[in-house]
Amino acid sequence: MRVPRLLISSDRSDSGKTLITSGILKALSKRMRVRGFKAGPDFIDPGYHKLASGSPSINLDLFIMGKENVIKSLCKYSKDKDISVIEGVMGLYDGVETEYSTYKLSEDTRTPIVLVIDCYNVGSTVGAIVKGLVSYRNANVKGVILNRVASQTHFTYCRNSIEGVKVLGYIPFSKELSVPSRHLGLFTVESNREAEKAISKAAELVENYVDVDSLVEIAKESPEIECPDDDHPQETSKKVAAIAYDEAFNFYYYENLDRISKRYELRFFSPLNGDVVEGADFIYIGGGYPELFVEELEKSKTKEWVKRESERGKPILGECGGLMFLSSNLIKSGRKFKMAGVFDIDIETLGKLTLGYTELLAVKDSFITDKGKLIRGHEFHVSYPVRVSEEEFAFENKRGKGILNGKDGVMSKNTLGTYTHFHFSIVEKRTVF
Repeated sequence: MRVPRLLISSDRSDSGKTLITSGILKALSKRMRVRGFKAGPDFIDPGYHKLASGSPSINLDLFIMGKENVIKSLCKYSKDKDISVIEGVMGLYDGVETEYSTYKLSEDTRTPIVLVIDCYNVGSTVGAIVKGLVSYRNANVKGVILNRVASQTHFTYCRNSIEGVKVLGYIPFSKELSVPSRHLGLFTVESNREAEKAISKAAELVENYVDVDSLVEIAKESPEIECPDDDHPQETSKKVAAIAYDEAFNFYYYENLDRISKRYELRFFSPLNGDVVEGADFIYIGGGYPELFVEELEKSKTKEWVKRESERGKPILGECGGLMFLSSNLIKSGRKFKMAGVFDIDIETLGKLTLGYTELLAVKDSFITDKGKLIRGHEFHVSYPVRVSEEEFAFENKRGKGILNGKDGVMSKNTLGTYTHFHFSIVEKRTVF
């Protein structure tokens, strides 16, 4: 399959990849059909891609999904698009060893790399950075975009230091190109009213200072990909999946929702607004920022509905923020706020950051997987349990922290609450998915 594509990477995090990728997506969307992708398990950056391109952005994570599923997703969501733009994660060679890095993603998908290099407070050293990135593992780098350039003279110094790689242009230093962050990274687009303005400014600078035609040519020169068959069931039933979605709960992989939609009618509800979805056959409460809305959630009528459906044995999945909502109490600034009470757990909302991949061994059957199976995921939270009066857990952590004593996936009837976020491309069990 021919998939014109390129991968935006850098030497490190906080180099401007997300806004420049978003600017490229918006600039390209004015002339062709474009799809954004994000390397790794990040939930927030894809929201900026979607705002820029008008199409959902898709995660590609080698550790969680494996090479075959990554290529499946790249092929599936590149269909009917003229170009695909992948944003890397951290620095080019960073990750769980180099085996799961942006570099490895480029190698496995045979995707050419365009580097974004932050030039703030550096000049000719930029050439050494680019040379090191290219030569360390013979990376397929086809271009460089210089970021936060102070002047034309500064650009000339930086550009002249780079050998063997085409400099595609630069992004001038601009205070308008900033996105606020908080304890779990950048503000989501749902809560950042300035996001659209910043993306529009990034697109304007890309169009004025970057050789967009050369970006397109680099993408078009990508070799063909051999695409595996997508074996996920496609039948749509009359069943209903209720998906929590509002400012408190919005950490979802688009592909997960897409996969659910192949078997269910999706109905979105807001716990902040006290919504219920009567007759739902499956309830999914993803992650997000429930800790910012504890007072609203304590008053929500959604709590009683979710607990009632759990007691009826309805399959319910709560991931991270969803686990917090399913708990008995959230504790913030020393005060307790009552939640749904499905699990006899109290959770402190603000502690140290827990961030990383998980590998779970199923010690009980669940609608995610059968006993004895291994499944990978990702945990990303600052909350932590201070009281756990539950004994039934679905998983033992082989990697990652989990909920308590190396265990994750607290269970009550057919309700499962985890700190792990799952990618459904690797869920083989078909009872729910």
